[in-house]
Amino acid sequence: MKALVFREYGGPEVLKIEELPDPIPGFGEVVVDLKATALNHVDIDVREGVSRFDFAMPHTLGLEGAGVISLVGDGVDPARIGERVAVSYIRTCGHCEWCQRGMENICVNRKLLGEHIPGTYAQKILTPADHCLTLPDTVDFGEAAASLSAFGTAWHALMIRAEVKLGETVLIHSIGGGVASAALQICKAAGATVIGTASRDDKLAQATADGADHVINYTTTNVRTAVDEITEGRGVELVFDGVGGTAFTDSMFMLRPYGRLVSIGAHAGEVVEFDIIEFFRRQISYISSHTQTRDEMRTVLDLVGKGVLRPRINSRYALDRAGEAHEELAARTSYGKIILDID
Repeated sequence: MKALVFREYGGPEVLKIEELPDPIPGFGEVVVDLKATALNHVDIDVREGVSRFDFAMPHTLGLEGAGVISLVGDGVDPARIGERVAVSYIRTCGHCEWCQRGMENICVNRKLLGEHIPGTYAQKILTPADHCLTLPDTVDFGEAAASLSAFGTAWHALMIRAEVKLGETVLIHSIGGGVASAALQICKAAGATVIGTASRDDKLAQATADGADHVINYTTTNVRTAVDEITEGRGVELVFDGVGGTAFTDSMFMLRPYGRLVSIGAHAGEVVEFDIIEFFRRQISYISSHTQTRDEMRTVLDLVGKGVLRPRINSRYALDRAGEAHEELAARTSYGKIILDID
């Protein structure tokens, strides 16, 4: 099979197509012929060597993938051959305390595709059969790949961890990103009012078309002042932050008393200033959120299949043009997800 690998850290130029042995399924495993994968900013971090993950070289990137089961191992129903599936990117042990409690997203033995183990920038992938999620007939492979991390991460953060409610006002930082644009759709489906920020007016226009009630270009407008005006001095009930850095620090001053700040990433800065006085006087809750369970992935795929949620795909590239796709991702010009079509 062909796979996109890198043998040293560096820029997009280190990504090379190589021929690797076809995987062979063992007991309880299947081989999925991948049709599409989606890019995530963590791919860049892993490629550049700043991710803090341990993995063996050569390494294959890619968290998200969808395709067709082509081979099954012993213990798997042969009728699954030909099944259209999305592949859960979290490898779990199934027997630790957290797996037994149904909270497999924090399995103590978990490994993530593309981060700890070879990922989905390849024609085939070996996976446990129970990590394959059957796709609704109405969801194509690109939509499935674009949904797993974006909608899954946003769903877990907003619905499970932060429990967004009807009538609340939510501030979403950098609303043009894959997870943030998915968060916008989930908040609107839940009946919330959404304020979104971005550095580009075209992204803000797309967010408005997707239902954002208020948008702020943070390069030309002071976000704290704008939020204060929009909410008439009340502040927001919830901030969805995948940015970190100064956005995290500023968020605390835009929350109402008893407000919640849910954090899912920190690409703009992992170490931040934290005003403890402001935090406890207004009884603000800081909520961390990372990944999601397979059941939550099934939920979002079902909602995509029903048209309640619609993944936003900005652009698509062939696998051998992944370097160009990485350059677009790094430029932060895209709204929604970037897809690699494996075929």
